[in-house]
Amino acid sequence: MADENAKALHIQVAEKLIEQLKAGTAPWQKPWSSENLPAFELPYNVQTGNRYKGINTLMLLLAEREDPRWMTFKQAAASDWQVKKGEKGTMIQFVKTTDQQTKRDEKGKPVLNEQGQPVKINLKLAKPIITSAWVFNAEQINGIPSLERQDTKSLTWNPLERAESLIKQSGAAIHHKAGDRAFYSPIADQITMPLREQFDAPGKYYATLLHELGHWTGHTDRLDRSIMNRFGTEDYAREELRAEIASLLIGQELRIGHDPGQHAAYVDSWIKVL
Repeated sequence: MADENAKALHIQVAEKLIEQLKAGTAPWQKPWSSENLPAFELPYNVQTGNRYKGINTLMLLLAEREDPRWMTFKQAAASDWQVKKGEKGTMIQFVKTTDQQTKRDEKGKPVLNEQGQPVKINLKLAKPIITSAWVFNAEQINGIPSLERQDTKSLTWNPLERAESLIKQSGAAIHHKAGDRAFYSPIADQITMPLREQFDAPGKYYATLLHELGHWTGHTDRLDRSIMNRFGTEDYAREELRAEIASLLIGQELRIGHDPGQHAAYVDSWIKVL
């Protein structure tokens, strides 16, 4: 365990992804339930209710736990729960970009508020500080209540409407054309999609469109990534991996599901990239 924790988090994630890709069980290759809901939920902190972000999301998904709730040892203890004997934590990271300090006047004296307490201000750090922490899944905890899953019938609006709203608000130019290709053109800055009626399920249509929207973010006017890549190259595979992870995570957030059957052609190149 000590040797694994000594590795950088991105190396651990890459190694776990490679292992699961070879076995056909990476997060985006998993099946979806018959109710068009994902078979898993995005991991979140049980105390704060906040979803984990970025690479932490992938790290916790790759732990292959059915329960999406995670917590630190101290958070479990604070709720009178106990980590089961012999259980090992999963490493995550926090990036600190600001530091809270006491506000001072021209003479260097602390500025006080109406209650006589020092006023605190957040100052941007010249260099971000990355710290590691270890969290435990609810399945590793004694005493925690059973998970109450959300009743999808109680959602206040249709998940597909949420997907449609997100896509419209992006401002992306989307052209529908009868055919068997879905792609993003950096030159035209336009997404081309097959006709909606060509898809056998709405979730598959939106998962595909979200994938192309992932490529769309790389335009020079947006995130300015290298997306003019030739098919079969390492850069092409890397960009496809980015877009697929984007489709997975956004589709999960919108509860529209994901199509696990369209990635066989990329697995070997993704393993090479990772």
